[in-house]
Amino acid sequence: MSITKCKICSSDNIEKVFKSFNTHGKHVIDMQERFQVCRCKDCSLVFLDGVVVNSEYYSKYYQESYYRGDKVSSGPMQLFLNVLSRFSTNRKKKVILKTVDRKKGKISILDVGCGTGGFLESLEDSRFDKYGCEVNKEGFEVCISKGLNVYRGDVCDVDFKGRKFDVVTLWHVLEHTENPKKVFSKIWEILSDDGVLIFQVPNTDSLGFRIGKEYWFHMDSPRHLNLFSTKSVKKLCSLTGFKIIDVKYEFYDFPLDLFWSVRKSKFKFFIYPFYLIFKAFSREHITFICKKK
Repeated sequence: MSITKCKICSSDNIEKVFKSFNTHGKHVIDMQERFQVCRCKDCSLVFLDGVVVNSEYYSKYYQESYYRGDKVSSGPMQLFLNVLSRFSTNRKKKVILKTVDRKKGKISILDVGCGTGGFLESLEDSRFDKYGCEVNKEGFEVCISKGLNVYRGDVCDVDFKGRKFDVVTLWHVLEHTENPKKVFSKIWEILSDDGVLIFQVPNTDSLGFRIGKEYWFHMDSPRHLNLFSTKSVKKLCSLTGFKIIDVKYEFYDFPLDLFWSVRKSKFKFFIYPFYLIFKAFSREHITFICKKK
């Protein structure tokens, strides 16, 4: 008996895989709160069934502390994480500059789900015409206080008044959206004809998901409504007018995600001693670079 239709391919060939709980990264928030995790047998999209997304959902699951992230005390670890963060940001900028035609001068970029504007801040004003879009009130207000040009609301509902962008980015945002097809269709409209869509998502083909299941670092129930594999991303892009031109794996982002994903598994005793090797090949998350067909 089918549960619901897939949010990407509309198939009703759905299977229940396991039940997750309220979790965020390595933190178990409420193990008593259970969510049914399903998989589409046709396109392999993994999704939560039965979660109602409304104002109460946002106020309950996206509290102020969610946007602060884990705090690390000052010292070598914090220095290491800061270096990784700067390296990751620079790599993302290089991908953009390499992919976009620089002859047009300044690159107009929209960062969807820009949070408190960290990525936009890292982009040079001389090279980029920067815009953001943020649904969370707190994140939006922080961006405004920084002087950033940010639209408030769901990208699907924002009136961009005919503005087109050379680049649209979503850094671990797509998995939070209720209707990925609607999001990509909107992006197709606001992206210039030769524009580039770049997005990073957790990868359900990863070792962490296969072994960790409900303890997967990127499970993040019930905030991650849809979780993707390469197959499901290809299907999503095909249905919304995009073609994938490159795929990258930034293993240095979330350096300990696999470590925390397998912490409840007996396989951790084999993985931990060779962690760097497993991490390098696990592909816990993937970045896709796309253009219009």
